[in-house]
Amino acid sequence: MNRIHAEFGDPIRCPGSHGDLWSAAWADDDALYCVSDDTRGFFGSCDSNLAVHRLDGTPPNLQGYTINPMSEYGRLGETLAEDGGMWKACGLTCIDGVLYLSVSRHTGNEMHYSRYGIQEAWDSSIVVSYDHGKSWSQVPSLGKAMFPGHAFATPFFIQYGKDGHGCADDVDTYVYAISSKGVWNNGMGMTLGRVRRERIERLDPADWEFVQGFDMDGNPIWGKRHDVARQVFYAPGRSSMTGVHYFEPLGIYVMPQWYYTNLEDPARRWKSTCIELWWAYTPWGPWELFHRQRFEPEAWYNPCIPAKFISEDGLRFTMFVAGDWTTCDDPEGYYSLFMIPVTLSIQT
Repeated sequence: MNRIHAEFGDPIRCPGSHGDLWSAAWADDDALYCVSDDTRGFFGSCDSNLAVHRLDGTPPNLQGYTINPMSEYGRLGETLAEDGGMWKACGLTCIDGVLYLSVSRHTGNEMHYSRYGIQEAWDSSIVVSYDHGKSWSQVPSLGKAMFPGHAFATPFFIQYGKDGHGCADDVDTYVYAISSKGVWNNGMGMTLGRVRRERIERLDPADWEFVQGFDMDGNPIWGKRHDVARQVFYAPGRSSMTGVHYFEPLGIYVMPQWYYTNLEDPARRWKSTCIELWWAYTPWGPWELFHRQRFEPEAWYNPCIPAKFISEDGLRFTMFVAGDWTTCDDPEGYYSLFMIPVTLSIQT
C-alpha cells in the first residue's frame, strides 16, 4: 500500500442526540442501528447507562430514534455496590439478521478511576436481539460473564458490509472482535478473538478462540483462552476502547484509535484528545499509523466508521464521535453524536 493521507471535515451534530460511544451496525433491513452509553437518547427519550437506537437517512442528514432504553442496565451513571461498576455497551453488529451487542462492567465515575485517570473495564458478555433491537436476551449476571477479567473486556465486532458480509479473511466463516486490555481510555494494546458464524448465536464462550501468538511467518496462532490472549496491536498510552472497519474497495482494515493527551493536568484532562488512524491488511496486523490529529476543546473520542457510509471507492467515509463528556448537561456542548466527513487520498 502506498502512503495514505486523511483530511477531516467539519463536524455536524446529529439532532436531538445525547451520549457517547455510538457503535453502529448496518443490518439486513438496510437500516443503521447504533448504541450509546451514559445517554438520554434522542430528544430526551431515556435516562440510561446504555440504549439502542436506529438512524435513518444519510450524513449529514441523519435522524435518530431510540428503540430500546435498555432500562434493565440501569439509569445514567447508576453503579452497583457488588463491584462498584456500571454497565457500558461496547460493540454492535448484525449477523444474518440478528443483532449482537457486547456489554461489560466499567468503573463508575471519576472518583473510582485509577490514580492515572484510567477508566477500567472488566467482565464482558454478548447479548442478542432477534427483532432489530426492540428486545434483548437477559442482562448478564454479575460474576458470570462470558469473558471474565480484563484481557477481553471491551470487544468490538470487526465491521464488514451489510449484515456482516464481506470478502476477506474468511468473514463468511468467522465473526471477529477486537478488545482493549481492560480499559476505556489510554491503555496498552488490543487483543483479538473470533467465533464461527454459525455458532455466535449460542453465546457460549467455549466457541471462541483468541490470538495466542504468531508463527515465524507472522500468521496468528489461535487458542481457546481469552485470559492469555496476546496483543495484536500495541501502542502504550494510546490504545483505547475502539473498533476496526474493513474498507473493501481498498482491501485494508482501518482502526480509528484515540487517547487523552493531558491526563496529568486536571484542568485539561478531559478537554484534549488525539485521534489516530491505523491500517493493516489483516485484523491481526501488523498495523501502520497514517494519520494523527489533536482535538481541543472538543476532545472527540470513541470514533466509529459505519460501513454503510463508506463510498464505493473507499476514499470517503463518515466517522461518528462524541466529545468532552464534562459538557453532558450543556445542550450546546460536545456530548452528542457528531458526524465528521473524512477524505482519504493514496499517494504514490
